[in-house]
Amino acid sequence: MADAAFHFATGMALGMTLATPRLRQAWDQGRPLAPEILRWLATSWLLGAWALAPSLLRYAGLPESFCHGWWMNLFLFHPLINRLGPHATIIGAAAFVACFALQYGVILLAIKTIRKSPR
Repeated sequence: MADAAFHFATGMALGMTLATPRLRQAWDQGRPLAPEILRWLATSWLLGAWALAPSLLRYAGLPESFCHGWWMNLFLFHPLINRLGPHATIIGAAAFVACFALQYGVILLAIKTIRKSPR
């Protein structure tokens, strides 16, 4: 069974991937970055929470048979990711930290870019 951090990191990675083109376009065109960074972060966190929903439902008391059914693949392939095995806990923690580090790095780079740009 995969760790909850692995599910959340999977959703975060997908969210960042989906929202990156708009952020990159705003960056290249010199438009304000704050709204696009907010959208990028919100998309990643919301998809992370979406991927974690079956685990939360299980902790809320729904039976295992319901939370591991094929219909839970709607939540970013939750049952399929659960089959990865015991090493998913270590990988999940590493992926979770990597997603946060990437987000933090992008925010710092945006601040640096904004400070260097002429007003």
